[in-house]
Amino acid sequence: MPIDVKNLKSGAITLSSEDVLCLLEDTSTEALMNVTQKIAINYSSNVMKESDTQAAEQIFRLLLRDTEISVRAALSEQVKSSKTLPRDIAISLAHDVEIVAIPILEHSQALTESDLIELIHATQDNNRYLAITRRDHVPSSVSDTLIARGSDEVATSLIHNTGADISERGMNRIVERFPENKPLMSALVSRPHLPATVAEKLISHVSTSLAKTLKDKHNLPDQDIEKEVEKTRESETLKLIRVTHDPQEIAQLTTQLMASGRLTPSIILSGLSQGNFIFFETALAKLSAIAVSNARALISDRGDLGFRAIYNKSGLPESLFPAVRLLLQAVRSLNTEGEHPGSSRYTNRVVERLINYAETTPVENLSYMIALVRRTT
Repeated sequence: MPIDVKNLKSGAITLSSEDVLCLLEDTSTEALMNVTQKIAINYSSNVMKESDTQAAEQIFRLLLRDTEISVRAALSEQVKSSKTLPRDIAISLAHDVEIVAIPILEHSQALTESDLIELIHATQDNNRYLAITRRDHVPSSVSDTLIARGSDEVATSLIHNTGADISERGMNRIVERFPENKPLMSALVSRPHLPATVAEKLISHVSTSLAKTLKDKHNLPDQDIEKEVEKTRESETLKLIRVTHDPQEIAQLTTQLMASGRLTPSIILSGLSQGNFIFFETALAKLSAIAVSNARALISDRGDLGFRAIYNKSGLPESLFPAVRLLLQAVRSLNTEGEHPGSSRYTNRVVERLINYAETTPVENLSYMIALVRRTT
């Protein structure tokens, strides 16, 4: 007679004579599944004695051999959340057919980080990849492997899982592999703690998409499109610079901007006008091929030699030097006074200082510098 699993009492781990007879003589799948469930339910309840636990695990190992898929699937479903399941049993189940493997891949804590990476490399099954993306915690090395091998559906599942750690490299690869997947790009934008380099690369791809939309919709010449794209791209990059103050992230961002030919004078000076000294110092250091600490010392020099020297070496336009020096003076003074960048008030105060400083001596390109400051609001 089949065992009524619903009426089992927790801790009833000893096989009855009927159970033993079932295992010895009844070869039906239903009978074997019922006994398997009975053992697995009690095993997962963590109330077994050590000797019973060991016996149960030996039965599990035997059940993995030549039993019906439905029996192995029932076993997998019952032990998927067990905190004591031996690793060898978990690995065997994870390598099994999909219906058996999925619960273990998604839930089992018995699988190590290296196990998961090996399991990913052992298959091209998207459903198995998706199961791993749904785990309570996905280490960054596992996420990176999934992103490299999986589809955009896999990447999307990872991005939406707050328990998945995704490295900067992994995020960059998502942008590189799936730039046209707009929902995925939107999900990536919403990801907390998005590295600056990823955000900048994302801006670049989104702007390219915008260019295609504009061209198709308005039948614009390529020259007009490029102008619109660059305007959008630079505007979004400035928003990114405004909120990025971590030296390491800024170093990576300036490297990426320089590599793509986008570390322009307008970007650099706009960063300064926003009060981001770290970006300004790092950008000039990058252009001058010197250490940031050296650039900081030269820019901070209150005399005429230091800033003039690094300005010349950076290659910024000579015609802008008087206006840039004035801007640096204005931002530095507001910083000393404790003004906080990022508001319309701050922008207005920068403009006021520029106008006041230039009252006694006219400064070339002052109107251009004021316009640059205004656009950062």
